[in-house]
Amino acid sequence: MNQTKLPFEEESKVLSPLERLSLPKDKDLPPVIREIVMNAPQNRKLPAFVASLAPLCAMCPRVRLHYYYDTRPSALLLQVLIEGAQSSGKSFAADIESLIMDKTLKARDKAMRRLEQEYRDKKKTRKANEKLESEPETTIRVVPPTISKTVLTKRADMYERVFGDTLTFWMFAEELAQVTDAGKNGYSNLRTIMRTSYDLGSLFGIDFASDNSYSAIVDINICSMFCATPAALDDYFDKKAIEGGNITRTILCKLEDDLGEDGAIFVPYSAEQRARIDAMLDRLMNETYDNDGGLQPTTQLDMSWLDKTVCKWVRDKGKQATLSGNYALDVFRKRSSVSAFRIAALCQYLYELEKSNSGSGLTGEAGLSSNSEAIRKFVRQIYLYMAEYILQNMLARWGAKFEVLNDKREAESKTGPKESIFDQLTDTFTREQLNLLIEQQGKSTPDKVFLSRWRKLKVIEFIDKNTFKKVKLLNR
Repeated sequence: MNQTKLPFEEESKVLSPLERLSLPKDKDLPPVIREIVMNAPQNRKLPAFVASLAPLCAMCPRVRLHYYYDTRPSALLLQVLIEGAQSSGKSFAADIESLIMDKTLKARDKAMRRLEQEYRDKKKTRKANEKLESEPETTIRVVPPTISKTVLTKRADMYERVFGDTLTFWMFAEELAQVTDAGKNGYSNLRTIMRTSYDLGSLFGIDFASDNSYSAIVDINICSMFCATPAALDDYFDKKAIEGGNITRTILCKLEDDLGEDGAIFVPYSAEQRARIDAMLDRLMNETYDNDGGLQPTTQLDMSWLDKTVCKWVRDKGKQATLSGNYALDVFRKRSSVSAFRIAALCQYLYELEKSNSGSGLTGEAGLSSNSEAIRKFVRQIYLYMAEYILQNMLARWGAKFEVLNDKREAESKTGPKESIFDQLTDTFTREQLNLLIEQQGKSTPDKVFLSRWRKLKVIEFIDKNTFKKVKLLNR
């Protein structure tokens, strides 16, 4: 028997902008990311996607692209934050990082670090007048978040000295607290560097008089991923970081498990999956270094076809910000789009590499056609979803704080005397209107004190206990 629901019984849900979008199906994702996400449980598929992005970008330091709103070239540079409560299973990010880095950059760095250690050992044991050979010129890529600014500058300058160009550092921490603790020492406070390292060509320099230090002006580029509890995130992204722009350069991924939910268990990779992952990671290393240990030429990735989509999204969000008066939305939308564009470019690059490897089509379980339009469809889908995802997470985490800080700064920057509370009130006003103005001007004086003073000055009269009239205006 059919029953007609009454209007008040109907349930309607308005979908958010993010809920109207989606990423491609697991099988249609780019290589490496595809295998990682396919083996993730349902509640970790999106976090697994996000956690794979920054390390893969670090593996592609020779890729260059042009973002519509930028005048200079861009690189694949991302800063990812994985936020979750204690024991929420953030270690999955470390497993993904190890999968991508252990056999590639970390293996290469191990030999470099051994050369550095051997030199230090020789320096310690040399005789008083014994001449030591020159310090080895190493090009370390994986650096700890506790590194000092001096050492980081030296390692970045070594890229220029050895290769005549810049490379991308990889930085990972399972606990953001160690980054915060290191930052308490001025020499290891990397907040400024993390801002400049987000953009190719943004220079950082130090200049010391001491012969024992290191001075240089360098282009430091960093891809990073930090795991953090909510408290650690609050501690690191303080007022200076919120106002200074550190937050807008990040991609926040918040783990939100239901109360009492079991731990997330990832399916082990099959031998075939491992082979596909290793083959693509080897390809990425070969796209960075040539057979002689030098650098490969840069690859200019054509993303101009996505410009219209980028412009429309950025402008639509700008209109929303104007209509709502949301200054945080206006500011956050810009770099949300930049980070999403870089994610889309990374995915297109991986698709194209797999396409070139397979000859007839993309390999793997996806069975994706090598048709460029199919690739562009997925890349566009990834851009739109990630732009919205980054923006909404940023607004939810820091939007309110940003608005408060911005309002305070604007109020302090206004010059000249403020219009008095009395002059802002209408001819007939209420106690509620008065209290609202008192709050807006940050006064601590109670409303009854203002009313008492004005009554003694005979500039108001009481209509009732909550309604008042300006007398002075009537006598003009």
